[in-house]
Amino acid sequence: MPKYVVSLDVGGTFLKSAIIGSDGSILDGSIQKVPINSRGSSEEIIGTFTSTLKESMEMAESKGIEIMGIGIDTPGPFDYARGISLMGRGLGQDKFSSIYGINLRDEFRKRLGLSKEFPIIFEPDSWAFLRGEAWVGAAKGCRRIIGITLGTGLGSAFMVDDEIVIGGRGVPGYGWLALLPFRDGVIEDRISRRGIIARYEELTGKSAGNLDVIDIARKAMDGDKISLQVFKEIGTILGKALKRICLDFRPECIVFGGQISKSYSLFEESFKRQLGSIPGLKKIDQAKWIDYSPLYGVARLLFKGSKSPAWGLPTDLSKVAEKIIAELSRYAVTD
Repeated sequence: MPKYVVSLDVGGTFLKSAIIGSDGSILDGSIQKVPINSRGSSEEIIGTFTSTLKESMEMAESKGIEIMGIGIDTPGPFDYARGISLMGRGLGQDKFSSIYGINLRDEFRKRLGLSKEFPIIFEPDSWAFLRGEAWVGAAKGCRRIIGITLGTGLGSAFMVDDEIVIGGRGVPGYGWLALLPFRDGVIEDRISRRGIIARYEELTGKSAGNLDVIDIARKAMDGDKISLQVFKEIGTILGKALKRICLDFRPECIVFGGQISKSYSLFEESFKRQLGSIPGLKKIDQAKWIDYSPLYGVARLLFKGSKSPAWGLPTDLSKVAEKIIAELSRYAVTD
């Protein structure tokens, strides 16, 4: 009989949850997609988290299934070891700012009536994504993997022998490629939702108005030349960014996740063109489970009983900023 956990994926507008089995299955009917007001009060946000988890726990109980833990993936900044959100302060945005400094693990245990020993773990969303794809997805069976998530921002993760790594040859700056120097800023300025929209506006010479990335992607698929150029440039820039890193890290597989990766076909050719000469790189592909990989990933961490490197990361990045910048500068993207 498989063991079961509840997984929760935290996004800026929706929560996703599911009951995951240790055999890699998702319990029928357990997937939830729940709207969340990330700019709401702390009670509103924590209440949405808790009610979503409670529904999963009650469903498991109704089916006679024992839940062995809760796994939660979330963007940062976050104290993943203690379960404390550090989002929304000093970042030019206010998502989840009302829960800044609150110990969510303690809140969930209290509100769900769980013991202090009941496992509730937290992990970065891009790391959970790669864990999931390595377990049951496109990267299954590969030893050395790079995971890239494209969405509101640029996420990344490196894996060796089924474990996330945050250092070593080819893994600069804890593997946070969003901060790679690019032109006057960093690569996330260009490879992200805001970067795609800004480039579209630059090429068209007018405001995108209500157009979002999905709309630009649809225009590209319909043959719009400017929209196609925007996505081809993404592949080229990202390919150049990863080329020197891949020469050092020597991945067998690169896998793409995040909502923008649903348009992978639009930048696949230009990306692969940059990486054609990388020794040992056998596979570059879109995720098998773009919407569910992070749910699988945090579940996998619970089933393995491993410690995540995220639990030892510094929560005050200013203390390690010089180290991160120095490491990433070695791989600065040049045109």
